[in-house]
Amino acid sequence: MTMSKLRVASLAALAACSLVVSSPAAAGAVSRTGFALPATGSVKIVVFRPDVQVGSLRVGGLDEPNADWTAAARKNIQDAMQARAGTLDTKLEFIDDLEGDHAELLSQYRGLFEAVAGAMMQHVTLGDKLPTKLVQVPQPGGGRPKSVTALDWTMGEGTRALKDATGADYAMFVFTHDAYGDAGRKVAQLLMAGLFGAYMPAGIHVGYSALVDLQTGNIVWFNTDLAMGGDPREVDGAQKRVGQLMAGFPTRGAPPPAVTPH
Repeated sequence: MTMSKLRVASLAALAACSLVVSSPAAAGAVSRTGFALPATGSVKIVVFRPDVQVGSLRVGGLDEPNADWTAAARKNIQDAMQARAGTLDTKLEFIDDLEGDHAELLSQYRGLFEAVAGAMMQHVTLGDKLPTKLVQVPQPGGGRPKSVTALDWTMGEGTRALKDATGADYAMFVFTHDAYGDAGRKVAQLLMAGLFGAYMPAGIHVGYSALVDLQTGNIVWFNTDLAMGGDPREVDGAQKRVGQLMAGFPTRGAPPPAVTPH
């Protein structure tokens, strides 16, 4: 299976961090400038089937998917998201797939979002900042403003077709990728630390979640983490993972800070 741009970006970032002393940094939630969910009225968010991959990471860096682990993690994550939906003042509707022409439409927009997410991963999460997208964010206590990348990516107004197909105001996309180090990699990790004082990640644990305004096609919220916690193969671990994926989720009425670190 061909890896998505996001997966390639994720793995490249972790590979670059594999021989440094410090561990990979986590990112955070970024909201579109001025965005907030409507303060009143109903809001419907459709959540498409989470894109989940779980496998083993070999000593040489080979990432080998595990179908049983992936199936268990996907179910646990979706169950945890459904449980969390009850704590939000919005309506979340979970859809695995659409039918007929709508199925092809969803497939196309999954691919488009994947490409857009890859760009956001590179320019927002990994720090390859684009000068044209930089904005100054005031800091608590009147400190010096922080320069961050504005979230102004879009999928285009064609997303209104998804709005018509689902009756939703927003669409949510979720991705998690876990690769657990095998015995050989764990030994190599100890040797790298003991002989060279270098950090070698035992595995890969990355994820993102995003919210798309189906009326405009704008990405209004994007949350990434390059060092996620919680083992999604277990119920408790999946609950922790979903808590991280939903960190900084937009609230009703008041716009959140441009960046919510975690």
